[in-house]
Amino acid sequence: MKKKLVLITGSKQTRIILHNQLKELLGDYIFIECFAIDEELPRKIDGDVVLYSSESIYHEMKNRLDVQHAHEIVGNRTIHHKHINELLKIPAHTKVLIVNDDDKETLKLIESLYQVGINHVQFIPFKKQKTYYEGVEIAVSPGEVHLCPPYVKHVIDIGVRLFDMATIFELIKSFGFNQSNHSIIWDRYLRNIIVLQKKLIEAEGKMKELHLHVKSIVNVVEDGILAVDFNRKITLFNKRLESLFQLASSDAIDHEIQSVISNKGLVEFIISSDEKSQYFNINGYEMVIYKSMIEKSNTTVATFKSVNQAVEIEGKAQSELRKNGFSAKYNYQDIIGEHPALLKTIEISRKMAATEYPILIQGETGTGKELFAQAIHNHSTRKNGPFLAVNCSAMTDTLLESELFGYEEASFTGAQKGGKKGLFESADKGTIFLDEIGDISPRLQTQLLRVLQEKEIRRVGGTRVIPINVRIIAATHNNLLHKMKEGLFREDLYYRLHVLSLTIPPLRYRRTDIPLLIHHFMSKSKTWTHIHPEAMKLLIEHEWLGNIRELKGVIEYLLTVCDDNEVKAKDVEYRLSSQKENHSLYEVENESVDLIELQENRALLETIKQCNDTGKAASRKWITQHLKGFTLTEQQVRNRLDVLEEKEYIIKRRGRAGTKITEKGLHYLYHLKTKQHLINP
Repeated sequence: MKKKLVLITGSKQTRIILHNQLKELLGDYIFIECFAIDEELPRKIDGDVVLYSSESIYHEMKNRLDVQHAHEIVGNRTIHHKHINELLKIPAHTKVLIVNDDDKETLKLIESLYQVGINHVQFIPFKKQKTYYEGVEIAVSPGEVHLCPPYVKHVIDIGVRLFDMATIFELIKSFGFNQSNHSIIWDRYLRNIIVLQKKLIEAEGKMKELHLHVKSIVNVVEDGILAVDFNRKITLFNKRLESLFQLASSDAIDHEIQSVISNKGLVEFIISSDEKSQYFNINGYEMVIYKSMIEKSNTTVATFKSVNQAVEIEGKAQSELRKNGFSAKYNYQDIIGEHPALLKTIEISRKMAATEYPILIQGETGTGKELFAQAIHNHSTRKNGPFLAVNCSAMTDTLLESELFGYEEASFTGAQKGGKKGLFESADKGTIFLDEIGDISPRLQTQLLRVLQEKEIRRVGGTRVIPINVRIIAATHNNLLHKMKEGLFREDLYYRLHVLSLTIPPLRYRRTDIPLLIHHFMSKSKTWTHIHPEAMKLLIEHEWLGNIRELKGVIEYLLTVCDDNEVKAKDVEYRLSSQKENHSLYEVENESVDLIELQENRALLETIKQCNDTGKAASRKWITQHLKGFTLTEQQVRNRLDVLEEKEYIIKRRGRAGTKITEKGLHYLYHLKTKQHLINP
């Protein structure tokens, strides 16, 4: 759940402008609520941090508001860079009246004007009790122009002042953002500083003044900060870097980076590498360098952080992901089994993990498709990013759409205020696992195809296109090829998802793994029970149509009810027979089906399964030759197989591809066996 910031300002205008600034910088990570004194204020403030727009507002409100246990911050303010040019055009030594509604804030405004390099004029502070200022023809005011004396010829409204870098830094510390979010917020703020840099350069032509200004701001940061322009010249080199490189900033700024930094690997990383972060040893200090690009000014910003600090932040980030359920818990060592088919599947999936392509995992219910998806994520380059899973069959079409893509405010009845970020946005730089992908509607299939092709989404009810960086792993127990033939699944989406395909073998194909899995389940439950050989034999020979999930449930049942820490054959028989009675009744009870047809169906499905269990698909000729109890021609077999395929009990393919029994067919066969007293002649 997002933490909450409450902003308290004096006027509505200040509230709106400061809210926009905070929303632009921090709105992706926290919920922001704003109040103004000249509007209605609640008596009780509910938030994690309360930010006052000025010291005077804080003193006015501190005894009027109940802020509970919130952390309180008094903000410092500075002027917006867009007004710099107009102020620089004022002739030198001109008397300029600074007009504000509070004496202390007036002096702070004058101080901030000096700090940003407006020092060529004479500032005179406005006082409400004073009516005349000799020789003043120009006034500057942060949105309080109505207070300016009427005789002043020219009034410059610099608008509401914004929070300065120190205040933003204090907010970042108070909310404990992880390194990734921390860097993004700094990048956003630094864009304004870089623009301010350029304006001062163009107006004054003095690079040193610019560096002193920016340096005074960024020196509050504990990290080293380096900025390099498109000419490879250093434009920012803060105090932390002076200490790290044992070099004065005056010997670095306005020099080409390669002439200042002798470490060629570091220079290459900053200038040309596609990597976003990298480890370096700098003068005996182990550092992690994070790099980002400010596109508009074509400037590269590198942040230098100690390894210990980076590890601590990364640990906090991982903890936050786990707390929000956005992490993958399982790795390859959590996949239990030694059967060659399983080991081959693991080997293939490890190779897939090293790529960025979408993956389609196919397997019956209970085979561990999400377990594989999590292991792939944790083995990939995205392992430090979020992992989000969603079951596509568990939601209605509209609910799934809003969960995946998010929605804008008021896009539908019940939409929360401010809208909501979807799972694709939340999974940025990570992995999203779409389980039961075969069950999504044609409309959502079209939207998902756009995500795969364009790598962008649009929220429900919104018009803004949002770029995303997400790897998609999809899973299904359905036969998507069969759905394609029926027009229920888009071909283009199938082939986009099917770039890398992974099929997980069902448990009945790797029966030798069953004792290992039973041992694992007993170990996890910390309940050790002796399983008699006959009981183990029954467990190994069972069909396990629910695969590992069904096996786990049976073992948990046996460990709970068996006496004297022993599992006997009769215990297993009782449990498995009770499961058989609970299965749905298929045709025997739900349809009027000829008994001969049921007997043929059972014989045909058993014959196909017998062939499939050897790892091969069954041809019509093979089925005809090995069919027991019935004498059917190859044409008769063809006709029966057509009926079974219509009911999705088998999949027929041409030529050597042959016929395979489906999961639904296995359930049907299993049921026919349990009802053999009804269908045997």
